[in-house]
Amino acid sequence: MPFFPNRNLDARNNWAHLYRELDARLILFEFKNYDAEEIGKEEVNQTRNYLTSTMGRLAIMCCNRPPNDAAHIKRNTIFSEDHKVILFMTTAQLLEMLSIKERGDDPSDLIMDLVERFYLQHE
Repeated sequence: MPFFPNRNLDARNNWAHLYRELDARLILFEFKNYDAEEIGKEEVNQTRNYLTSTMGRLAIMCCNRPPNDAAHIKRNTIFSEDHKVILFMTTAQLLEMLSIKERGDDPSDLIMDLVERFYLQHE
């Protein structure tokens, strides 16, 4: 489970926004490369436990396939209780980020889209 430091804090970029909004000093990327098993609430809760106040309130779970309904419900509960945001990112979305970078755009825009979609679905 790698943590990536968020040091790019120019006031006008996505990473600075995530730092301000979610105290995202270190971004947790957890890779769940399950083929047969589903990503469920236990895996989401495990990710929750890695997010401490010194790291921030943002984690990205990278998965081969979308998590099940229980995982989505658990991440909504975590947000309601702890204001921690756990995003689900598929392999296809990771590849999309590479394409975005190749064409000269900012791949963190996709992360911002996921955050905004998360807020919308949480309501």
